[in-house]
Amino acid sequence: MNINWNAVSYSIPKAKQDFESLVVKDKMITPINPSPEWLPLREELIRARDEIFEKNGLDVASTLGYEFDVDYGFKLYEILNDQIGFTNRAASSNDVWRYLSLRVIPDIVHARIGFEEKQDHYYALPRRVWLSTIWWYIHLSWAGSEEATRELLATNSTDTIMNLVERPGRGYYVDVYREIMKQYKGHTSRDLFRRVLKLNTARLITTSPELVAGGIEQYVHDLFESAGAGK
Repeated sequence: MNINWNAVSYSIPKAKQDFESLVVKDKMITPINPSPEWLPLREELIRARDEIFEKNGLDVASTLGYEFDVDYGFKLYEILNDQIGFTNRAASSNDVWRYLSLRVIPDIVHARIGFEEKQDHYYALPRRVWLSTIWWYIHLSWAGSEEATRELLATNSTDTIMNLVERPGRGYYVDVYREIMKQYKGHTSRDLFRRVLKLNTARLITTSPELVAGGIEQYVHDLFESAGAGK
């Protein structure tokens, strides 16, 4: 695959126009007509979905949930990689995620999200575009391998994705978020997770975590302590 990610230009008005042209027929969404250079990527992303469906018997599932978010998130993270020029810069482009959602694999987004009144998850709100959220969820939780990362995510929920990805502050401090996910393992309180993220957003305005005595690990430990972990 040879994709110039930096050349992807796909505005919200154009995305809105394409979204409004989509039609659901027999539980399928049409039209899907990616340009030739995008076809190999579409085929690989469709193949990844089919593998997950077959493995987990999802062909007869009425709805998809968090487990599919995680499974497809790992597939997406594996497929969109440096070898095809996909970098953090590309992942930070709202145009890229809108384009993938509406021009490349709207059928996969539809299978997970639905369609009616769901424009936020296709293009309208950058922090809620589904493909973007699951890619960033894996990236911000990455623990060195898929197996290790899956362990961190096993007991989480869609709320965890929403809180992690939608609260970036001034941007994603990747090493801090990865440490937060690491130290959150074993906790079950969603309120604790939200408090930790809220504290982190506030403290990053005046604090450089790597300069704290004990580094990022201690900085995150202090976040959990201040948020009431263990009480």
